Amino acid sequence: MHSVHFLRSVIMFGLYPAGAQWVRHFSAKRAPRDIGKVLTAHAGFSAGIFHTPFGEHRGAVIAQSGRFLILAAAVNVDQSDLAVVPDIQMQNLLWSFETGYASQWGPRELLALTGVDNWDGLIRRTSSEYAAVCKTVEDAVDGSLEKRVVEAAAAAEAAEAAKAEAAKRAAMPDPVVGRMFSSDDDAPWLPSDYLFDAPEVQPCAH
Repeated sequence: MHSVHFLRSVIMFGLYPAGAQWVRHFSAKRAPRDIGKVLTAHAGFSAGIFHTPFGEHRGAVIAQSGRFLILAAAVNVDQSDLAVVPDIQMQNLLWSFETGYASQWGPRELLALTGVDNWDGLIRRTSSEYAAVCKTVEDAVDGSLEKRVVEAAAAAEAAEAAKAEAAKRAAMPDPVVGRMFSSDDDAPWLPSDYLFDAPEVQPCAH
């Protein structure tokens, strides 16, 4: 399956400096603009301006997440052919690592460019972030991202309704206590233990 994705990516987008392991291809029966909107609205991606950083016919950016670009083979179409790749600067760094030129980047340069001062940490972090971005794009393509957002909104709405109902019940007076303290003649209520027949007082003899 990976080889099929790779071949389609090569046909659609060509090759990128970082190599085949840093290209992931997706096809969708929905417009690239729609997928871009889903990613920006529900996944925190930045909106793309449809520029072509790798050159003409090498993919237009519909969205971006960190150092990763989501490219569309064509923008104004009803169905999408997409590729997820690192941006140009990260492409160059990964190319250096893969081709044995990693030593030309010192710890200070790596730190300034990526926030990580060693190759092992950089590759681990980039791989993890890339996998997460690809999973999010996959979810946007198959509709599960939007489904989760709708389900989360429904759950939040139900929780808010339950909270409001609980607050309403807490504010209502206790009917039992209300009956205990109610009195038609406004006399203070006393428990039954205090109700007793006082002995008749005899008048004093003079």
